[in-house]
Amino acid sequence: MELTHIYKRDNMKYYIMLSGDSNESALFESNELGENTGFGVFWAASGLKVLMKIVDEQPEILPDVTIKTDKGQKISVEEFLTQIKGLKVRIN
Repeated sequence: MELTHIYKRDNMKYYIMLSGDSNESALFESNELGENTGFGVFWAASGLKVLMKIVDEQPEILPDVTIKTDKGQKISVEEFLTQIKGLKVRIN
């Protein structure tokens, strides 16, 4: 029971939102950054490649990028990176 509670608390999906993206478009596969499974692993999705490309090729738009969680919370790119900093990143 205790493990289930911890898993549910830590499990979270993240989505990248660019200016003009709606809440609905944030749920597209191309916008999904990945999921923190709660077991020390971040499973990366297509949106992480998008974010890395923005960092490499268009860093000037980073202030306009928002990260949204499946819980409805909006955070900055910096906050997102801080949250996954200690996790092992795996690519599906």
